[in-house]
Amino acid sequence: MATNHAECRAVHDLLAEHALQLLAPEQAGSVVAHLDACTACRDEYHCLAAVAGHLSSLREALAPRLCPRQRHGRGSAARDWSTSLTLSQWVDRMAYVR
Repeated sequence: MATNHAECRAVHDLLAEHALQLLAPEQAGSVVAHLDACTACRDEYHCLAAVAGHLSSLREALAPRLCPRQRHGRGSAARDWSTSLTLSQWVDRMAYVR
């Protein structure tokens, strides 16, 4: 099945959402059908899906975590927020993951 330029443009606009699994089932089905027939769009999708696959590890690496510490005087727990990695550190580490 040959694809046309207009069809590729329409699907291209949906690829990022498809990679993040945000499309309605009907839209996802049409994107999958197009990807089965179109190598260029399929290659673009695989690149976007790889990025989407790393988002959860990025979120975990950069998310603030709770570090309980006792406050002196009142006896109540105070909490400090810190991040486990900077974005630069995460990018450096992910450069070795393939």
